[in-house]
Amino acid sequence: MAPSGYALTVKNRVIANLKRPEGALYEPPPGYKGDPNDLKRKCSIPYEITVDGNGRMLSYEIDRCVDEVLNRAAEQAIRSAGPFPAPPGDGSGQYIIYGTAIFID
Repeated sequence: MAPSGYALTVKNRVIANLKRPEGALYEPPPGYKGDPNDLKRKCSIPYEITVDGNGRMLSYEIDRCVDEVLNRAAEQAIRSAGPFPAPPGDGSGQYIIYGTAIFID
């Protein structure tokens, strides 16, 4: 498990790259006069990132939600967040960072 300060740095970099993708709104039904934000696709996608002692991402996994558009956006944010700074320590070992990509607002 990564030190909490380092894990927060990694998660903040993922969040900075997390963008609601094109096509992340459902098509309104004909005559819909409600708030378009009510039609945003929503889900939370837990993830884990494994980095080495130099901060290089070795792998990542996501717990996919039912919405492939948002799954792809979460994966893109994770891939774009690296390279990460080296974690504290002697540069050996691996660290796992757990987070959640949230598309609910």
